Amino acid sequence: MTRKPSYEELEKRVRELEKDALIRLRPEEAVSESGERYRLIFNHSPLGIMHFDERGVIVDCNEHFRNLMGGPRETIIGFNMVEGVQNEAMKSAILCALAGKRGHFEGEYVSVTGGKTTWVRAMYSRITSEDGKFIGAVGLFEDASETKQALEALQESELRYRSLVETMNDGLLIRDEDGGISYVNERLCRILGYSRDEMIGHPMTDFLDEVNRSILDEQIIRRRKGADAPYEITWRKKEGQEVYTIMSPKPVFRADGRFKGSFVVVTDITSRKQAEEALSRQAAELARSNAELEQFAYVASHDMQEPLRMVASYVQLLARRYKDRFDDDANEFIGYAVEGAKRMQQMINDLLAYSRVGRRAEIFKPIECETALDWALMNLATLIAESNSVVTHDPLPNVVACAGQLGQLFQNLIGNAVRFRAGSPPRVHVSAERNGGEWLFSVRDNGIGFDMKYADRIFMIFQRLHGKGHYPGTGIGLAICKKIVERHGGRIWVESDPGEGTTFYFTIPAEGGKNDGK
Repeated sequence: MTRKPSYEELEKRVRELEKDALIRLRPEEAVSESGERYRLIFNHSPLGIMHFDERGVIVDCNEHFRNLMGGPRETIIGFNMVEGVQNEAMKSAILCALAGKRGHFEGEYVSVTGGKTTWVRAMYSRITSEDGKFIGAVGLFEDASETKQALEALQESELRYRSLVETMNDGLLIRDEDGGISYVNERLCRILGYSRDEMIGHPMTDFLDEVNRSILDEQIIRRRKGADAPYEITWRKKEGQEVYTIMSPKPVFRADGRFKGSFVVVTDITSRKQAEEALSRQAAELARSNAELEQFAYVASHDMQEPLRMVASYVQLLARRYKDRFDDDANEFIGYAVEGAKRMQQMINDLLAYSRVGRRAEIFKPIECETALDWALMNLATLIAESNSVVTHDPLPNVVACAGQLGQLFQNLIGNAVRFRAGSPPRVHVSAERNGGEWLFSVRDNGIGFDMKYADRIFMIFQRLHGKGHYPGTGIGLAICKKIVERHGGRIWVESDPGEGTTFYFTIPAEGGKNDGK
């Protein structure tokens, strides 16, 4: 947009043209030429121009002034501004010009001649002859409506901006090219405990320790090259506490590409950091506790094997040697003791198996699931034959897993399906399908089923839904399954209806499990 000349520039130009004409032309030609040039400038000026005499009566005006006033020339010429202008500020500027001083006015003006309301900027100047005699005055007018609207829009935008930055949840600061803080919002003051006056004009480094000053220096170099990735900075509050923040900078450059400063959003993550540290400590403590518990279970179970084996052996020896000397009650009691010792041995063996799931440092590697399934079926061959069970399967994928534990997983699930059977021969089917980034396996049977309100309980160690007299087992098998699946980074769950059978589901990541060796 072309810049409009100021009043001073226009007045200076008129005088230069007149002086130039007087120098170059003969006196009579100079007067004619100067008058013609003056009239051209007068009529084609982008500013409204009007002349008035010593009484304030308008004696001449150009077209642009008539447009501003919204009235015809015959109405404007002869109008007495001193008497007719109602705006006191404008009248005061006119009287200044008549008194020999420049008068200035800017504001809303309602034309007396046309009733038109316009926001104008005006300058009034007294005109004198060479001998100092007052010969009139001139007024230069500019329609400032667009400027006023732009100023109001700018003020409204500024108000919205300040309302936004002062009420936002994050802190905000503006840094100049030398690293000094030129602005901070109220939120940042609350985060750090400083007032605006205590921060503005100071470099950020005044609020950082040596380590974080180095981080800031590195980031400043990166921002000067145009980088604006968020980074973490730890501030020091006025009271001395540390405040963890994420800095999200936006570098600002001049038109010539030189770095001007940066606009930075400061997010307080102190609570999150403290929570992460507390969680990390708890996780480390839990891991240590679990490791100690697994070690205890392994050692205790292993050391209990020999005493139990001795108890069972000697009770059985007692029954064989002195069977004829005992009455029926004594023989029954011996039978209970032997059975109890055997159950205890089975529980210890299962507990050892459970503890080994977390202790074995077996490496995950690509394996064929059908090979792991065949291994499980071979171990269950006698049970399957005695129960007339039928085990079928769909094509199974290759996965990255621990071969021994995957085989144990199939063995426990299929073994459960065979043991918890109804009247008809057990039928078990194993299948797998790709589901996004994991394989979803299912082991479906036609067994006795159970009420789904016990679904979470069955994966807990030593939890059983049926008495020992009805179905064998110690209640550890499914707990082992859960531990194996979770170690591989998967999930396990169950769906069942009483009398309708049960389906166990578990997932294995398609690209391999945790492989943590635990």
